[in-house]
Amino acid sequence: MTKMAHTIGPLIKTVRQAEEITQARLYANVLSRRQAIRFEAGETDITTERLFQLLARLDMTAAEFQYRWEKQTAVAATPTPQQAILDTAQAKLDQWLDADLTPGEEQAIEAYALTRPFFTLNQIDRLMAVMPKLAPAPYGRITQKLARLLAEMPDAPQVQRRRYRLWANLGIRELFSGEAVQAQKHFTQAAAFANDSLDDRITGGFNQQLAAALVTGDAANVYAATDAVIAHMRGLGLGVDADSLIDNRRHALTAAGLHAHWTPAELGAMARLVTIVPWPLIQDKAAYLRRFPGLQTALDAAGRPLSAFRDVY
Repeated sequence: MTKMAHTIGPLIKTVRQAEEITQARLYANVLSRRQAIRFEAGETDITTERLFQLLARLDMTAAEFQYRWEKQTAVAATPTPQQAILDTAQAKLDQWLDADLTPGEEQAIEAYALTRPFFTLNQIDRLMAVMPKLAPAPYGRITQKLARLLAEMPDAPQVQRRRYRLWANLGIRELFSGEAVQAQKHFTQAAAFANDSLDDRITGGFNQQLAAALVTGDAANVYAATDAVIAHMRGLGLGVDADSLIDNRRHALTAAGLHAHWTPAELGAMARLVTIVPWPLIQDKAAYLRRFPGLQTALDAAGRPLSAFRDVY
């Protein structure tokens, strides 16, 4: 460790500043004020046990720190006040992805993402979790920024998985915006970082097939191209995942102007999905259900409430 001391201390300082943690808070019960100053100046060494304590407080794994130490890619960031708001927003979305964020929370997330030049991998994970709630323009800018940051450290721990998720998420968002051609492009980019997991093989394949079928402009092609994947998912006992794929397909069809009516399978999927909604996070239940075009019309035509379709597949 002694050989590394001249660079470890300054790197810890850089990460500390990027994380907006004061020197006193980071080194409390680990180093004295004088020891901390000398350590960050690269004048002294610390034990491995103490280094692990500091990394835990910095929300950084030892593997990531080792990578950054070897590459020396970290840069100092100007402290920003948005971290607490980002954490609050993530807590909401961890409970339900459709939870409502306030305009102030959305603005704080955008400012946080676009003004900081440095993120730990955990911070990138938190950003990707809340980004879907942002408007298209800031979402696109943040995606491009994270893509550049991740591309700068391709061999860091789990970076390939994050690159896969980044592009796959963008493709899904584009499907939901009626941009199937762009979605195809980004699903192809995501595939370059895919692995052999069930999610990548099934869900990734579904997304590519859905985008390709949407480009034809024929709803019948969309259903025909994707029904088998959904049935396979349900056959594996992944019912909630199958329902999510049905709902994503309906959403994409609606965005493309190809969703003429709700099918029984779509009503069934929606009936099951709403049973897991944490309604206290939804400010207005009726308004929430009105977000789904044609749903009430379909229920009126059937003469039954949504709950009557829970066993329809």
